[in-house]
Amino acid sequence: MAILRKDLIRELRTREMLVSMFLFVMLALVIFHYAFAVEDTDLTYFTGGMLWVTFIFSALLGLNRSFAQEKDEQCLDGLLLCPVDRVTIFLAKATGNLIFLLIIQAVSVPVFTVFFVQRSYAADLGLFVLVMLLADVGICVLGTLLATISMNTRARDLLLPIVFLPLVVPVLIAATSATTGIFADGATIGDLAARLGFLVVFDGIFLVAAYGTYDFAIGE
Repeated sequence: MAILRKDLIRELRTREMLVSMFLFVMLALVIFHYAFAVEDTDLTYFTGGMLWVTFIFSALLGLNRSFAQEKDEQCLDGLLLCPVDRVTIFLAKATGNLIFLLIIQAVSVPVFTVFFVQRSYAADLGLFVLVMLLADVGICVLGTLLATISMNTRARDLLLPIVFLPLVVPVLIAATSATTGIFADGATIGDLAARLGFLVVFDGIFLVAAYGTYDFAIGE
């Protein structure tokens, strides 16, 4: 809680991460709107892909900043000297990344639906939030682990996307198909059971992987 509180207070003071993520999402939505704008064309079936590609790339902006202050200001050793299990550091950083991503999504999803969704989605909002939460946990768990591994490299801003994007493709596929099914076809939780189960398994696998390897990842 102390690490998480420190990250949240720092971000609320500077707003560097949130502002950059928000601007990226808004610009991406505007570009998608005009790139796919064709008269009388229903873009609802493209919603899942456009939405999650935007979210994943905006999440990368935040993940790159996860350890930036500790690394640049030589505070990482102090963090490692904290008398707690190092997995606690991972959980705090991953939770912070999740909170920042959810804030951006809460602001951008209503704007997105105005641009691209032509049917009422109020009845499906709960199911969409469930899909979004499961996918976000996978993105932040995997991204925080890889951000830790890449932070000690010279080209960390380049290395993280190269490693992260191929590994997050399964989440992208499941979240995209589920989101499109919700917005375009009004899919029920039974229709999306396989995709939701896959996201749960993905989240569990990388949580276990982070628990088992984080001490080595951050120590090196």
